Amino acid sequence: MDIVIVGGGYAGMACAARLMRRLRRQNTPARVQLVCPEPVLVERIRLHQRAAGQPLPLRRTDLLLERLGVQWVNGTVRSIDLQAQTLRTESESLRWDRLVLATGSHAGVPPHCTSPDAVFNLNATRASALSDRLHQVTPGARVVVVGGGLTGIEAASEIAERYPHLSVSLVTGGELAIDFSLRARTYIRQTLTALGVRVHEQTKIEQVHANLLTTPTGGLGFDVCIWATGLRVDALARKAGLGVNPMGQVRVDPQLRSVSHAAVYAAGDIVAPVLPPGQPLPLGCKAALPAGAHVGDNLANELAGRPPQAFDFALTLFSVSLGRRAGLVQLPDANGRPTGRILTGRPGAWIKELVCRSTWWSLVLEARGWPAILWQRTGRAPQTLKTTDAKKHL
Repeated sequence: MDIVIVGGGYAGMACAARLMRRLRRQNTPARVQLVCPEPVLVERIRLHQRAAGQPLPLRRTDLLLERLGVQWVNGTVRSIDLQAQTLRTESESLRWDRLVLATGSHAGVPPHCTSPDAVFNLNATRASALSDRLHQVTPGARVVVVGGGLTGIEAASEIAERYPHLSVSLVTGGELAIDFSLRARTYIRQTLTALGVRVHEQTKIEQVHANLLTTPTGGLGFDVCIWATGLRVDALARKAGLGVNPMGQVRVDPQLRSVSHAAVYAAGDIVAPVLPPGQPLPLGCKAALPAGAHVGDNLANELAGRPPQAFDFALTLFSVSLGRRAGLVQLPDANGRPTGRILTGRPGAWIKELVCRSTWWSLVLEARGWPAILWQRTGRAPQTLKTTDAKKHL
């Protein structure tokens, strides 16, 4: 069987690591290829640290893939032919019997932006450029972070702590840290205030100019603007003809297979489950690593003549760093809702750092033969998707 994995982020690498570990144990042959443009894992959960100028280790995925026995294909997938079961990169065509889409998501772009170069997104390239820019600005320079989710909060905290001589503001169109409990949101606000960050909630950005954000009540001037809201997925799945949701995410059954093409699996931010109760999986590595590993398990099951199993995932915690000396951990209830149980301060920061470190080392340990990508389950995952349910989501 020819298996092609598209994407070298958390989900794609987890799929490759788990699949190859299982195939070695089963003594089952398969040709596995992974397509991505760079042989490096972009640790998106640390990009706010890179933006603040902190040195980060280089995570070489080409060496990990070589150890696993997976062929790294250097390139970006330009098109997928579902009928012929082939795909094309810039320079070659690959055939597949099973395809895994794990292309993740990328930072959105500001609406009505008249000066795109004035805005920094927290992707790998722009985070490094942002770090250079923050080194260059003069004391008192105005840094505005747009986005009240984890990315925006972590970026504002990190920059304010690292550069106390800068004037840092955080702007969100809704409520800050809306996914957290009231106690957690209060702590986040207090910590941001202690770091000198001015928080503007319920403030919609109407336009972005070279040095000005316009709002319904006026404007916010800036010397550096960081756009940390509005994640997007690429149009690859939609263009190929897969069933997708309005965002372009692949609609999948309980086994994480496309509801429109069963030979295609998907994992990570590009996934839109349609299984009851129909709630989306959380974005980021917390779900991408388990989902990628589960797809690897299901591919190994198929090769061994066993049916693929439903993906069962339960949230165990939300964590956010608030600089290097403080953090917050929010424990959810059985339904994934915030409960008010929180851990803060340095213990919260230590747990957040442990979470960040574990993402890479779980991949390394899987490559060495250990089942290291683990997650909590609900015990309530449906095993089948009715045909009528699938047709509704095509």
